Amino acid sequence: MKKWADKKRQPLEFRAGDQVLIKLRPKQIRFRGRKDQRLIRKYKGPVEVLKKVGNTSYRVALPTLMKIYPIIHVSNLKPYHQDTENLQQNVVIRPIIDLSQKEDKDVEEILVERVTRSRRPTRRIHEYLVKWNNLPMEESSWEHVEDLEAWMQKIEEFKLCS
Repeated sequence: MKKWADKKRQPLEFRAGDQVLIKLRPKQIRFRGRKDQRLIRKYKGPVEVLKKVGNTSYRVALPTLMKIYPIIHVSNLKPYHQDTENLQQNVVIRPIIDLSQKEDKDVEEILVERVTRSRRPTRRIHEYLVKWNNLPMEESSWEHVEDLEAWMQKIEEFKLCS
């Protein structure tokens, strides 16, 4: 059996500057909410290959938010092919909304803090009920502390008052 399987197998080789996709393990995928893991993207990228390290590993240029080791085994890489026929397919139609950079949505007041447990018993998730400027009280929302980095001063004021 191995003889027949190895006949069609070819080891992947990448050069510096190639674009690749990285296969992530479930622990490495960061997502919020209770989404089904089968619906989450398993590959991240494209990222650039910087150089070959050893026989089967490559150093890649990871985004700063990804907190994984930058040397990745070739079995967790796959080549990235951009769609040349339909370039609109690779363009994001809807703009990505980033609360930390959005100017029209600003924190007016932090109302309540809650701490919830994650699946790991030692990890706790801090969330704040945020009242937004120019929005009614019904539009207040629970936000993770990571999403409120731009308004850390408001969080500190809330902690001092409570």
